[in-house]
Amino acid sequence: MKTSSELRASYLDFFVRHGHTLKASSPIVPVGDATLMFNSAGMVPFKPYYLGLKTDLSRATSAQKCFRTTDIERVGTTLRHLTFFEMLGNFSFGDYFKKEAVAWAWEYLTKEAGLDPQRLYPTVFEEDDEAVELWRKVGAPNPAKKLGEDTNFWNMGPTGPCGPCSEIYYDLGPEFASGKDDVVGGDGDRYIEIWNLVFTGFDRRPDGSLKPLARPCIDTGMGLERLAFCAQGKPSPFQTDLFWPIVEKAARILGADPLAPKNQLAYRVIADHARAATMLLAEGLLPSNVERGYVLRRLIRRAARYGQLLGRDQAFLHELVPAAVEIFAPGYPELRAAAVHVAGAMRTEESKFLETLRSGEGELAKLLEKGGRALSGDAAFRLYETFGFPLELTQEICAARGVAVDAAGFKIAQDKAVETARASWKGSGEQNLTALVARAPKTVFLGYDVLESGAKVLAAAPGLVALDKTPFYAEGGGQVGDTGELVSKDGRNALARVVDVIKQDGVFVHVLEGGAILPVGTEVLARVDAARRARVIPHHTATHLMNEALKRVLGAHIRQAGSYVGPDKLRFDFTHPQALTPDEIARVEAIVNEEIRASHPVRPQCFPVARVSELGATTLLGEDYGENPRFLLIGAKGWDDPKDRFSLELCGGTHVTNTADIVAFKIVREASASAGVRRIEALAGRAVEEHASALKDAERRARA
Repeated sequence: MKTSSELRASYLDFFVRHGHTLKASSPIVPVGDATLMFNSAGMVPFKPYYLGLKTDLSRATSAQKCFRTTDIERVGTTLRHLTFFEMLGNFSFGDYFKKEAVAWAWEYLTKEAGLDPQRLYPTVFEEDDEAVELWRKVGAPNPAKKLGEDTNFWNMGPTGPCGPCSEIYYDLGPEFASGKDDVVGGDGDRYIEIWNLVFTGFDRRPDGSLKPLARPCIDTGMGLERLAFCAQGKPSPFQTDLFWPIVEKAARILGADPLAPKNQLAYRVIADHARAATMLLAEGLLPSNVERGYVLRRLIRRAARYGQLLGRDQAFLHELVPAAVEIFAPGYPELRAAAVHVAGAMRTEESKFLETLRSGEGELAKLLEKGGRALSGDAAFRLYETFGFPLELTQEICAARGVAVDAAGFKIAQDKAVETARASWKGSGEQNLTALVARAPKTVFLGYDVLESGAKVLAAAPGLVALDKTPFYAEGGGQVGDTGELVSKDGRNALARVVDVIKQDGVFVHVLEGGAILPVGTEVLARVDAARRARVIPHHTATHLMNEALKRVLGAHIRQAGSYVGPDKLRFDFTHPQALTPDEIARVEAIVNEEIRASHPVRPQCFPVARVSELGATTLLGEDYGENPRFLLIGAKGWDDPKDRFSLELCGGTHVTNTADIVAFKIVREASASAGVRRIEALAGRAVEEHASALKDAERRARA
């Protein structure tokens, strides 16, 4: 029996042997796609290839971290629904098509994964006779079952790429029978879908007609959790090695039998939500009342609630984090470094919830004392919003008193609140930006070495231009984008002022003041505001120094949770459970200034991503650094002896060449950013001198 780690590796190795490029999982929080809250499928990172915006890849395979919010309430009630899962996928972008996709799927399932061919049931779109024949040719003993468009035809939207699909079901056996829905393609538990092969061969036109694509594509997805469930022969996914270590740990804490029917739902929810929350926290997400943070908060509080139903009135979810980390560490070794932060954040959130829960119980008691046969949806939602009081708990307490709860009214109030929160979610001007990026090749960045260069406009839209090369740094890694100007090739005429620079898919998009328009083909001289850049770079290098100093003073649990690096100041958010003492602040400040006085060289160097672990470089979880990231080393001997260093981080930002160039460093504020996260604001370079001068002026005015 293969472990889940072995199944993941065997899948990826199989498709690499068949000519696919192995791509690492993208973060759960999508990179450069404002249309999604979370990555929900393996194909999401490959959307530019399916849309024809990128063409440098013909075959790919991946194990993608995914999260689906739609299944939260159904977790544990079926064998199919999970929140976090890994999707194994193989993809073709105008290369192979149905024949290879079917043949390889059958070969992998029966030969590599070791599934019994007699228990595999393919389904196809009702008009796809070609797929029926392909399944017959590979030797599938169960003929392909034809199903309708609602289940076996995939669409990206009302128009655009689409095509029939072939879903592969596994027969768990008659002991899993649950009723009339236990048929291939049904919603029962006996036949479970494990793999979906999408044959994207058409373009749906506005009139509804289907036009064959010039480059038909393949998109497949198989949940690792479902594959492990079938391959390991367990009674449920929650008893595979992807969940059971968490269940076992929870059972030791809670003292209730996890296999007793009355306890199964609680343990399934706890294990699923603990896994999902661990993965989200590890990517730097923190609980909040809006958008992604709201989902994370809901997971932790829902799991805590089920722990309470099993008799636990103290925080315990943080104790499950090590088990969750060890489950995924073979595929994502960076999780081990985040374990302390994840456990701390989990404990803080759960403890806060248990406190508010007690307050909520008191408030509910007051409402019930007023009498009446029903509690309004608005009142139930206020309990939820103010005290984090789950609707299920409100219903349970009210039911014991013979009081009904207006669940429909609760849903209306909740939807209204979610829409309000969503309204605050910032869009990204996605359409113009994406369209422009699609027309431009990757930009050559010259800004590490020069602040002025000739360039040509390759793509343009009102207020936006992409150049073939640029000295302008694009906003990233917390550092603000450069500003400056585009002037005529001879330097005599100002053409447009650059107020920001955004990077997407390797293209640097220059944002122009006043929506200025420059024709494609225009040759320009791109000039960065050198004085502004000179104020930014000391703040960025000082941020690296402070990050290391914080670890030395407070401990290795410190992880970056956000940053801002600008010409005026630096702001650094980091995981730490309590306020820094004046002594700790003074020590951090002293260490940074000592390193500045040491005049150590600051040396960037690009290496294969595999060297991150070898060199022990600091990384930001959830950040995609590419295959040859830029390492920034601060140390006396530079790259001659990278182990003898003060700091080593992956960073694409701009920096001073020697710590002495920072001149001075001053912490001006330390405060809470959110639960379990502290925020430091500090100054470096000329900003320190200006701050000191401003303080002296204020003192003089006060004495006058």
